[in-house]
Amino acid sequence: MSFTDAVLKRRKVLLFVLIAIAFGGVAAFFKMGKLEDAEISVKTALVITQYPGASPHEVELRVTDILETAIQSMDNIDNIESRSMAGYSEITVNIAKSVRTKDLPQIWDILRRKVNDISVAMPQGAGKPMVVDDFGDVYGIFMALSGDGFSDEEIQDYARFMKRELLLVEGVKRVDLFGEQRSCINVELSQEKLAYLGIHPAKVIEILNNQNQMVDPGSMKVGGDRIRIASEGSFHELEDLQNILISAYGKSPIYLKDVANIKEDYVTPYSTKLKYDKIPAIGLAIAMKKGGNVIELGERVQQRIDVLKSTIPVGINVNPVFYQPERVSIAIDSFMINLIESVLIVVFVLLLAMGFRTGLLIGSGLIFTILGTFIVMLSMDIMLQRVSLAAIIIAMGMLVDNAIVIADGILVDLKKGIRRDEAMSRTARQTAMPLLGATIVAILAFLPIYMSPDATGEFCESLFQVVAISLFLSWILSLTQTPYFCDLFLRGKKYENIQEGGADPYGSKFYLKFRHFVKYSLRHKTMILLGTIFFLVSSVLVFKSVKQLFMPNLEYNQFIVEYFLPEGADIETVEKDLGGLEAYLLEQEEVLNVTTSLGATPARYTLVRPFTMSNSNYGELIVDTKDYETTVKFGAELQAYLNENYSWARARVRYYSAISSESMIEAKFSGPDPQVLRDLAEQAEQIMIDEPAAIKVTNNWKNAVKVWNPHFSQAQSRITGIQRSDVSNALACATDGLPIGVFRKDDDILPIYLKTTVPNDKYIESLENTPVWGARLQSIPLRQVVSSVDIEFEDPLIKRYNRRRAIKAQCDPAPGYNAPDTYNQIHDKIEAIVLPEGYDLEWLGEHKNSTDANENIGKFLPLAFLLIVIIIMALFNNFRQPIIILSILPLAFIGVSYGLWITGKPFGFMPVLGTLGLMGMMVKNAVVLLDQINLDVKEGKDVLVAIIDSAVSRMRPVVMASLTTILGMIPLISDELFGGMAVAIMFGLLIGSIITLIIVPVLYAIFYRVSTKNVMDL
Repeated sequence: MSFTDAVLKRRKVLLFVLIAIAFGGVAAFFKMGKLEDAEISVKTALVITQYPGASPHEVELRVTDILETAIQSMDNIDNIESRSMAGYSEITVNIAKSVRTKDLPQIWDILRRKVNDISVAMPQGAGKPMVVDDFGDVYGIFMALSGDGFSDEEIQDYARFMKRELLLVEGVKRVDLFGEQRSCINVELSQEKLAYLGIHPAKVIEILNNQNQMVDPGSMKVGGDRIRIASEGSFHELEDLQNILISAYGKSPIYLKDVANIKEDYVTPYSTKLKYDKIPAIGLAIAMKKGGNVIELGERVQQRIDVLKSTIPVGINVNPVFYQPERVSIAIDSFMINLIESVLIVVFVLLLAMGFRTGLLIGSGLIFTILGTFIVMLSMDIMLQRVSLAAIIIAMGMLVDNAIVIADGILVDLKKGIRRDEAMSRTARQTAMPLLGATIVAILAFLPIYMSPDATGEFCESLFQVVAISLFLSWILSLTQTPYFCDLFLRGKKYENIQEGGADPYGSKFYLKFRHFVKYSLRHKTMILLGTIFFLVSSVLVFKSVKQLFMPNLEYNQFIVEYFLPEGADIETVEKDLGGLEAYLLEQEEVLNVTTSLGATPARYTLVRPFTMSNSNYGELIVDTKDYETTVKFGAELQAYLNENYSWARARVRYYSAISSESMIEAKFSGPDPQVLRDLAEQAEQIMIDEPAAIKVTNNWKNAVKVWNPHFSQAQSRITGIQRSDVSNALACATDGLPIGVFRKDDDILPIYLKTTVPNDKYIESLENTPVWGARLQSIPLRQVVSSVDIEFEDPLIKRYNRRRAIKAQCDPAPGYNAPDTYNQIHDKIEAIVLPEGYDLEWLGEHKNSTDANENIGKFLPLAFLLIVIIIMALFNNFRQPIIILSILPLAFIGVSYGLWITGKPFGFMPVLGTLGLMGMMVKNAVVLLDQINLDVKEGKDVLVAIIDSAVSRMRPVVMASLTTILGMIPLISDELFGGMAVAIMFGLLIGSIITLIIVPVLYAIFYRVSTKNVMDL
């Protein structure tokens, strides 16, 4: 007894299961986790070390190199990148892509141990290295808390209050603030009063530290009690600091306020700042716990904010900058509309082609398959997001393919007059294994995507998972639900009381014309093959005209303006420039809101945005527009405006993309000598500058910066008693301030900075006369303890890649070009640059991303191909028929190439995935056709007749499956990310249907040496 017979004998059980699938699928849809894009684990950690006062080269050699050596000894390291700046080392540790996300915590523990063990080798004055392993956390909600007319301190207080409250919301993992201005206590000493009173600044520092030190005074026994003795060692009020007794000059006590101006202020220069529509703001970044539903989280967060608004003064506004719940809701609603449209299109096509009842029952199978897929996705913790929803639409045509084969076979058997109960199970028995094999083949076509270890594969892995789940469910339902519904609905005179050997189901004019065309193709099989080869060759030539684009931009009504001034620029200059640009943007009718971030990217609120680490010469604008079309149009206009009006800066418009890099084209030179590296990069940059297809040419070491260098005199040191550290302390007091302690204010710890006033009008001259205090009571002007003061130039940062110094020459494609176009124009010229011994060139940017993604998929193509071949061999148990099937796979390129060329869609990663899926569909159709030929031959038909009859009998299922897939893809064509994939499948399947129904029979006749001379007489 077959599986179908067994199920049909237990119809009530089957009906119960179908009802459970219907209700369970709807419930699963609402319960499933929902995101905009697939979760990608960022397998990256940072190791940050402070080394105040050191030059970039000193930081590189004394800190970065030591840490890199220790880190490099770890297993599972993909690569290590670092940047060494004045007083600061930052090492980026990238873990191998093959490492599973669940193993990352253990790897970070090993990293901490390695860093901690080597920290004893750090030079004196260097801070303890800090490992940041949550660098890749994604904050799906990013808001700006602003208040016009409120002080920075008030806004910060309300931001901290909201942070505490929002952390209590269910599903919130963490909340970070961005743009806080760090408060401090500035103690501005009067040099004249100190000199007059004979007070040494070191004495002031010593008294401050002693007064601020916490010491446990112990406890005392009183009777039978033990009483703790309290200590008021630290400062709590500003008056405590002002009233510190520092000396008793004669009979008069001298307090700190007598020789210094003491006030609470903000640390200068500030490192980050945020504005929303020109109003100062604090950023609130909210991260969700893994596996949550971001839409539900958004509702809970919004409800909590609405409650908190009642406790916040009027005028304090919470402005959404990037609100993923809303975007996810819109994206899922849009995709659900696309899904419903696709289902309706498929059902409508089936109704027209196969009749009302048959169309409805096959369409119902499609609905059950989708609902069942939701249930399995929920159980496997596969979220609803852009890729998983698109996978359902992509699989749409294949989902009805099995049901079409079974339903068409039942209809044919009924028309032939076969007994009803036999007709309901006969086709299922005959085609169950071929359909299973063909279904597995279609699934395996997407296997390389799932097994690809890089971020692109992780982004698209749910494509394979959902296709596999849905196709397997469609096979099960086609063997159970389809015969059951056929028996329920295919009743009446049209389907009953038909005598054995009834009317020919393929006797209509349409079938007769198709039969004639098949016979004509077999008769002229040489001409058909030559024509096919001609189209294949022509498609290769046409493909040269198809645009190349690895990953398209995503459809966001928001874009980013990155703004870099030359290295060494002050952050206040960046703020001034962006203030003017912000005012211009807010005057444009296309712009809704503008968020200004200074010093760094405010938060990684989505993985599909470019991210820039801390830089004092950097700022960015997050610009909201009406819709995506406005974003693209206005973004191009704004770039032209930036080029014309901000030519002194590197200002560029950036869009959201699934895969992005610092620049789209990057040539990395690595080697030992910084000057040689700069020379090589300059040669590459000149090639880029001379190329019209390249713009925004730069390098990642940027320009050399000025350094004011007072050369300490050892001879003067012996005479004056001044040490090198005394000079550094004096200059620190005269500039940013010398940290000398902390001040505890409520729950905050404020640093105390010792400063001396320097006139702004004669700043450099005043610095040269800065009083320097040594062991003696009298100060000495700086110029008397240095041999000379020079203005020199140095590299502002030194970047390394895998412990080798490395510099990248960078550019972007000019308008009208894409990255492959520009790369093709310049790569030969740059590769022709003569590299000294010990120096290497490597291409990064989009070229590397594209190459790596394709190579990672290519690694597992042989495995998928081998598994497909094994399955086909198992189905047919011979060599010739598998060879026939495999020989038609290259022909899929015909439709893909012409389709992309006609529609103007670029060829990239997503069309590659579509092509793989297309091949699976073609194999599936060919398997079922060849199986039908084998069945007819076994029944005693002449081989030539079997070829013709099988092609005719498979025509409607193949055409219907292809047509439903093609038309079901229509809603995806306009999608920026999946449009190219949809076109590849649609046009490829259009040509693939012809290949299946015509080329496969022709190849069968050739491989089996079937004479077709008299075929037209049949």
